[in-house]
Amino acid sequence: MSKAYIPQDTWAVCTFQQSTGPQKLIATKYERKQFTVLYKGNENFIFLTVGDRNIKEKFICKKPMNMLMAIGGLVVGLILASNPIGWVVAGVCAAVLVASATIAIVTHDCTGPLKAGKWINEKSSVIFDTQKAITETSMLTCDSGGVLQPIISYDVAVQTAKAIAYENIKETAVTTAAAIATGFFMGKGGGFLKAMKVAFKGSGALFTIGGMGATYAMTTIQSNVMRGSSEYADNEIYQRMNKAEEKDLSDPATVGKETVETTKNTALSGAPPSIKDLANVIQLYRTGKIIIEDRALKAQFDQLSKMNKVQLRNSPRARALIKSIQEKRPDVFNEIKRSPNSKPIRLKPQMRDKAIAHLEGEIKKNKWSPSNENSILTKGASLVLFFVPLAGGYFSENARRKLAENAVKDDTSAISVRAES
Repeated sequence: MSKAYIPQDTWAVCTFQQSTGPQKLIATKYERKQFTVLYKGNENFIFLTVGDRNIKEKFICKKPMNMLMAIGGLVVGLILASNPIGWVVAGVCAAVLVASATIAIVTHDCTGPLKAGKWINEKSSVIFDTQKAITETSMLTCDSGGVLQPIISYDVAVQTAKAIAYENIKETAVTTAAAIATGFFMGKGGGFLKAMKVAFKGSGALFTIGGMGATYAMTTIQSNVMRGSSEYADNEIYQRMNKAEEKDLSDPATVGKETVETTKNTALSGAPPSIKDLANVIQLYRTGKIIIEDRALKAQFDQLSKMNKVQLRNSPRARALIKSIQEKRPDVFNEIKRSPNSKPIRLKPQMRDKAIAHLEGEIKKNKWSPSNENSILTKGASLVLFFVPLAGGYFSENARRKLAENAVKDDTSAISVRAES
């Protein structure tokens, strides 16, 4: 089957892009000294080679966007933890996120990462101006992690770019929301510096390293499972992408690069995962059990809520209840006593009301208070946040799939110069 050679200004999409339009591939002057092979003799349409690794205008890249929005989200979360929400606070938070996104867009440049990238599936048997030629089946890997796919049809390129961008924007949204939640709980738990000391000092550093390793393992397994889907087994573009981004973990250099990348991402995000978060499954169970016990005990006091002093004094159920909490729930018993040294044997209306109020407070605190490190809200949130990278990985892989699904529709008939494969 013949494959079209790729001239300058061919459209390209990137698996990391968040801009909703494609960009044009261009000849790279610092890699090539001559440009003699032209499409239909037009000097503006130079046939591209493996030495051409740049685009006319940069993409908005998800990598710096995710990083800076995570940092901005962390700051927003800390602000929300220390201030009641209002128009001023909301405005400041919005300004932080807008500034983070703007910095990510303005400071990122595709040229450097693309220059360090590499074309794969090039046409080795054909040389244009001393360089191997590339065709419509070639792909350009970017040092930032994305893969660029040439697409000749403008309509297909636009459709593909939008589909990819929407998935990457979803990934950034999840990352930002998780960072805001992390910052909020950091603020309620004593602030950023305290959280960092816990994460990187003494045994905390080991738990953090373990968390980073667990996160990397989870996302790697997820990626392998999704890429091994039989649904895309016959999609040539998807399989080429998988080959281009395959990592050889037996290579020390690859392992070193992955370790540095993971550590950098963790440090800059300001929200290091901890293996301790996985233990929250047990804590959630225990907290839930306490809430159930408190609700059951409160229900017993509620059953006595309409009794007066005389009725309570003569009620066997009331006498049994106060004896039970004296033995099994000293926290409630001590709360309803008149003095530290008193040992009441009869339940009085004010004692009953104190017990109900105390249990209501305990249930609410254990369930919802972000200041309570053992609450379902706190433990549940930290457990959910530990698995947020899986949500990000899902959208990231969907972006690659969108490229594969749409790019196969490309109409290459406009390019008449072709190679026989």
